[in-house]
Amino acid sequence: MSGTFKFAFSIAIMMLASMPVRATDVVIYTENYPPYNYLDEAGQVVGLATEKVQQVMDATGLQYDIRLVPWKRGIHHVETSENALVYSITRTPDRETRFQWLVPLAESNFFLFARQNDARLITWEKVRNGDYTGACVSNDLGCELFRWVGMPEANIIRVASNETADFRMVSAGRADMYVSDINVNTRLRLAEGFDPEQIKPVLRLEGKSGFYLASGKKFDPAKRDLITNQYQQLMAAGQFSLVDTLPPNE
Repeated sequence: MSGTFKFAFSIAIMMLASMPVRATDVVIYTENYPPYNYLDEAGQVVGLATEKVQQVMDATGLQYDIRLVPWKRGIHHVETSENALVYSITRTPDRETRFQWLVPLAESNFFLFARQNDARLITWEKVRNGDYTGACVSNDLGCELFRWVGMPEANIIRVASNETADFRMVSAGRADMYVSDINVNTRLRLAEGFDPEQIKPVLRLEGKSGFYLASGKKFDPAKRDLITNQYQQLMAAGQFSLVDTLPPNE
């Protein structure tokens, strides 16, 4: 390397180092929940809900970073940070006051799933009477939804923090049912190499919960208002709509 080139190279490095670097304004957490949010082959977070989040965040002009992490970790960051968001989080009565619900992303279609060969008549009355057991991943939405529909606490079987352990418990006959969004259920079963037909939806959860982009109570109010205002402007201009619900077999 010539002396002239070394000098020019050093000057270039100094110029780059002196340029102002804008820190990420917001870190947005999500989990593996296809088709709404998941990693593609290049390791990028993509999905139907991801596209909606990017649309709103791009309109704000904020610098943001989307990270796919275990759900419990993401929720911890959101509830303790001034600059963290989370999606696709389901809006439920238990969560209503814990989070600020900034942008609706999609309607949810939660069902109770049982084994295809389970011939018993499954009704809400029987669920609430404790005739069945439900498997859910510890600290995950499924446990909350079982409580929401009235399954007795003693009948809710909490399993290790594996995002598909609830399905595996039911498939193995160690629990009677689990809860999932019908589109997510199909995608996860196919991704794991299982035939979705071995499981059947038996009861649909009523009530509008939906998937959202949300923040914790400590989130910067100025950024919160910017995000909600941009969302409302996109809606008013007819440029934003909820994620289309996919047929279960797509």
